[in-house]
Amino acid sequence: MTSAPVTTTPPHRRTRRYWTRLSCVFTCGLLLAVVGTPAAAGFISIYGLLHPPCGAHSQTPGDFGHTWEDITLTARAGGQMRAYYIPGTNRAAVIIPPPYGSGCGNRLHEADVLVRHGYAVLAFESRRCAGMGSHSLGYKETSEVADALDYLQTRDDIDPARIGVLGFSSAGATAVMAAAKYPGIRAVVAEGGYGDFADGAMGINSGGGTFVETIYKQAMRYSYRLITGLDIDKLSPIDMIDQIAPRPILLIYGSTERSLDGAKQQLAAAGDNAELWIVEGAGHGNYLDIAPEEYEQRVIAFFDAALLDGE
Repeated sequence: MTSAPVTTTPPHRRTRRYWTRLSCVFTCGLLLAVVGTPAAAGFISIYGLLHPPCGAHSQTPGDFGHTWEDITLTARAGGQMRAYYIPGTNRAAVIIPPPYGSGCGNRLHEADVLVRHGYAVLAFESRRCAGMGSHSLGYKETSEVADALDYLQTRDDIDPARIGVLGFSSAGATAVMAAAKYPGIRAVVAEGGYGDFADGAMGINSGGGTFVETIYKQAMRYSYRLITGLDIDKLSPIDMIDQIAPRPILLIYGSTERSLDGAKQQLAAAGDNAELWIVEGAGHGNYLDIAPEEYEQRVIAFFDAALLDGE
């Protein structure tokens, strides 16, 4: 009986196979790094934006000399939100939604201006402070504006036809999009919000850029959808602002503000019912500080004309 011949791989072939496998591993690792690193960075960027810490404010309306009610709003999205209700004298009210992850003490300086002129104000905490999950950067937050609107429409001291909204930054975008969805909002002041988040604020839809930049931007897009269940293109007041007419809109932006181009695009898209006040020398959010007298005059005149029927 003869045994089968034993074949051996020549050393030069074994060496070639070793280097081929090593090259394949290296190439796969490099490809994973080139694609995986910007993809991970895109996910981390969006995750961080959507999960800000609660920025609770220690100020209350009492710090401005006003009486107020601590109330709780029931959210249609699930959960409850703490809110301050400051009574007024003219049966009109203005909702002040929270910018980004703020608490219900946000924008109380603006609230003080309104209350001193007879307006009731309802300011509530963000969904992050209320433990209602991730932020959406403006779109889902429109439902919290609707919750505030529902509450005000049940109060005997408020005329349901005299309710406006004033929002700043991400809440400025929310104010525009909420007014487009809910006709019960009769007037809108939007300060410093983005015009289109994906295009203007993040440049996600912009062409050009390197391969790595493209991967990063697309990772942000898909990560936003994964976390919120929404398409990031929904974050576009420019696309919705024309649905508000004939209700009036006042856009307030600083002359040095990055989102000013988005304000001009919103103005062009809105129609004759909108106006834009550019506060010379102001940046993001310090409009009242830079021009206190003009801010008060413009905002009050706007709401008086929109909500008080010339009274």
